[in-house]
Amino acid sequence: MPREYYVGEQTVAFTAVTENRARYFTSPERVEPLIAHLERAASLFDCVIPIYCFMPDHLHVMFTGLRDHSDTLEAMTRFKLLSGLWFKRKNLDGWQYSFHDHVVMGSRDWRSHARYISQNPVRWGLVTDPFAYPYTGTIGCDLQDVILGWD
Repeated sequence: MPREYYVGEQTVAFTAVTENRARYFTSPERVEPLIAHLERAASLFDCVIPIYCFMPDHLHVMFTGLRDHSDTLEAMTRFKLLSGLWFKRKNLDGWQYSFHDHVVMGSRDWRSHARYISQNPVRWGLVTDPFAYPYTGTIGCDLQDVILGWD
């Protein structure tokens, strides 16, 4: 996508998959350090994360820029760098090289993506209530508002 789609007060949804679809994200010891890396990357590039969901072998995350200079692509790239170093220290393979992204257009698309992400653990049969999944959260937002908020 053109670079300008990632800069400013934009929301972009990203999906990153582990190398060989390794099921790394099944314990707090593996997920909590990566949440800290998400927080750092979001902060460095003036973004919030309306929702993230660490599935066993992949991550869904939405970055929203807060200012004209915010950069969602750089935030995701920095997150992958920081978490990649963490993977390396743990002798884990890490992420596939690329990731999928989607520029979220308008409130309807935003809500649709947030709900899709929150329902992923339900679709996988991991929980019956999206609020019960321990590896779904937000950074700078309220999860209940994100999932159940305005339509």
